[in-house]
Amino acid sequence: MMMLVFVLITSCEQEPVISYGFNSPITENSRGLAVADISKTIDLIYLNGYIRLNEGEVELSLTNPKGATLFTRKVTGPGELIINETFTASPGYWKLKYNSIEGIGNIDLHINR
Repeated sequence: MMMLVFVLITSCEQEPVISYGFNSPITENSRGLAVADISKTIDLIYLNGYIRLNEGEVELSLTNPKGATLFTRKVTGPGELIINETFTASPGYWKLKYNSIEGIGNIDLHINR
């Protein structure tokens, strides 16, 4: 009986999330918001990935827990933006947003710790 309880408890443990972001198509008026809860034990966070547009525009921003925008870009299609950025982490909720303005393409962009 104890073995069954042990198996149930350990099999329900989940891996902590270490990546927040997007891996999806971009459509004409799509929007995205990913919120990363960064703990006190993290020194750096990484913003990695790409946006590929066939047409239109996409606006992108990363905001720290204090509300300061640390990263913004506007991508115009046809075009591609590859992102490899590092930021000093502060504990709290980081927000990664994108807003499509008649954009058609793909986004694969994540905040990693």
